[in-house]
Amino acid sequence: MLAHPIGISIFSRLGLCIVAAALAPVATYGNVAETTQKLRIASLNLCTDTLLLQYADPQQIASITWLSSDENLSPFATYAQQFHRNQGRAEDILRLSVDLVLTGPSTSTTTRAMLKRMHLPTLHLEDATSINALSINIRRLTQAIGQSARGNESLLRMHEKLTKLSSDAHKMPKDQWPYAAFLQPNGLTVGHGSLSNELLNLAGLRNSATLLGLRTYQRFPLESLLRARPDLLITPTDQLRYPALAQELLQHPALSDTISRHKIDPSTLICGTSRIANVAEALAAKRQQLVR
Repeated sequence: MLAHPIGISIFSRLGLCIVAAALAPVATYGNVAETTQKLRIASLNLCTDTLLLQYADPQQIASITWLSSDENLSPFATYAQQFHRNQGRAEDILRLSVDLVLTGPSTSTTTRAMLKRMHLPTLHLEDATSINALSINIRRLTQAIGQSARGNESLLRMHEKLTKLSSDAHKMPKDQWPYAAFLQPNGLTVGHGSLSNELLNLAGLRNSATLLGLRTYQRFPLESLLRARPDLLITPTDQLRYPALAQELLQHPALSDTISRHKIDPSTLICGTSRIANVAEALAAKRQQLVR
C-alpha cells in the first residue's frame, strides 16, 4: 500500500479510477456488465451479504445468510433481520424469485455447480485482502445490481478519508511510527497481504507481526509479543455473549496495563466495506495519542 513513494500514490491512482468510473454511465468492470435494472438478489456468503445490505434497495434483497443477523459478524445485523435467511445452499433459494445470486469463498463447489445447472446468473466475489480488492468488489457488485452511483459515492468518500490519513501519517518519518499488533482469539494476528495491515500503515503505524515474519492468521506467541512490546495492542471488543477459552490470551496478566489497547468491533473487519476508512481514522487518532 505504501510501497509506491515515487510518483502518484496507489490511493491517488485508485481515486482517479473511481472518478473515471463515476463519469461513465455504462461500463464493465471485472467482466460484470452495468445494469440499470433493479434486480432481486440472493446472497449465499457473509461478506457478499454485507455489501448487498450496504448498497441494495431493501426490495432488491431476496435472501441473505443467517450469519448476517449476528451482531458479532455483521455491522448490519439489526437491518438484516427483516430479510429471508438461508444456510448458504442453493436449495434454500429455489422457491424465491431471484435474478442474481452472490457467492464467495465459503460457497461450496457443490452449491456453485447446482446454481450453474439451474442457469441462475451468479456473481462470485473473493474476500477483500486490500483496499484495491475491496474497491473492485464494490464496483463489481454495485454495477451488477444497478447501484453504481451509490457505490461510486461511497468509494469517493472512502478514498478522500484514506488519502488524508496517508498524507497526515507521512508528516512523520516512517521509521518513527509507533508499533502496533493485532491480537485475536487464540493469539491470531495479521501480517503482510491483509486489509488490516494496510489500515495500520494508512494510520501511521508499523505492524510488529511483520517484523517477525508472521503471516495473517498465524499465532503471535505470547513470549514473542512481550519481546516485541508494541506500543499499541489492537484487540476485539469483549464478546460477553459468547465467552470462550480462545479469548483467555487477550486477558493474560502479562498484557494487563503494560501496553496501550485499542478495541475494534470484529464485525467491522470480518468483511471489508467502505466503512473501513472509519477504522483507519480511529487507529490514526490512537497514534496521535501515542506520539504526543
